[in-house]
Amino acid sequence: MANFRIPDVRRLPAIASIFVILALIGSVCARPLSAAADSAITVTFIDVGQGDAILVSTDDGRHMLVDGGPKAAGGKLVATLHSMGVEHLDVVVSTHPHEDHVGGLIEVLDSFAVGKVLDSAKAHTSATYEAYLSKIYEKGIAFSAPRAGDSFDLGPVTIKVRWPTEPLPQDINDSSLVLEVAYGKSRILLTGDISGHVERILADTGVLNHIHLLKVAHHGSRTSTTQTFLAQTSPRLAVIQVGQGNDYGHPSNQVLTNLRSRDVLAYRTDEHGTVSVKMRPDGKTFSVHIEQPGNDLRASSSSDVFHRSSCRYVNTIDASRIVMISDREQAMNAGYRPCKLCNP
Repeated sequence: MANFRIPDVRRLPAIASIFVILALIGSVCARPLSAAADSAITVTFIDVGQGDAILVSTDDGRHMLVDGGPKAAGGKLVATLHSMGVEHLDVVVSTHPHEDHVGGLIEVLDSFAVGKVLDSAKAHTSATYEAYLSKIYEKGIAFSAPRAGDSFDLGPVTIKVRWPTEPLPQDINDSSLVLEVAYGKSRILLTGDISGHVERILADTGVLNHIHLLKVAHHGSRTSTTQTFLAQTSPRLAVIQVGQGNDYGHPSNQVLTNLRSRDVLAYRTDEHGTVSVKMRPDGKTFSVHIEQPGNDLRASSSSDVFHRSSCRYVNTIDASRIVMISDREQAMNAGYRPCKLCNP
């Protein structure tokens, strides 16, 4: 963040001093102190199969895409972004150079105007990663490799880079960019494919408390999402981006058990399709929409009761707090209890 120095107005003529002071006051007044209470950001975990693709969107039309899934999903990703009304991307992030994160970005860069690209800059010689870098160079897109401690703004949102540090870890997954998205009091943590080793380092810093929405690292691999990390971050919601019938056994039963033990409401793109979370800046109010509703249950972000979608109590829930749940097991695993009226 830039540091601003107030000029020594005593050395200016009196009339100039007045104008300087007024300008400084005006600039402070013009800056919003916090996000409007009725505004929201939307974090969409796009189903790209076995890979990550996350769109962060603000009410004022700014968009950041974090990863793009595998190359085979590029067409679907572009079509999904168009269907969501996305016309440009202010920021594109590649957390690390593995194909299931960077492959789909090649088609994205061909299809949208992009303001800047952020990348881990971890050395990798795959044909897919080299094609992605060539596309950035060909289009003249600004490119940078942020490190822990850096931050930037996306309209009313501040994105803080929590990892990696120099020198980069030898492991490509552990070199992933980890981003904390801060919107008022709401916090979203996007973890790339980091392992439990990096999670422990981050937990030890003590800066990742009160995370409201967690992108589960490495598609729910058993090497990540440790009890220590969950105890530090205390997420209310978690999303696992994972492909149906994948060859890796993702997500692992241990990760699902860890999430369940913390009463985390967990979503999976292999079961729920694209998952969209809309968050208000108070850190309490959120809504969740899933592409594949299953048994189509409903809850409120301000309650621990879940209902059938036909229950009369659902009509009393404010739209900004509607949480879609696919089945009874998902609800019970997250600590919800069934409505006594509709008995879902």
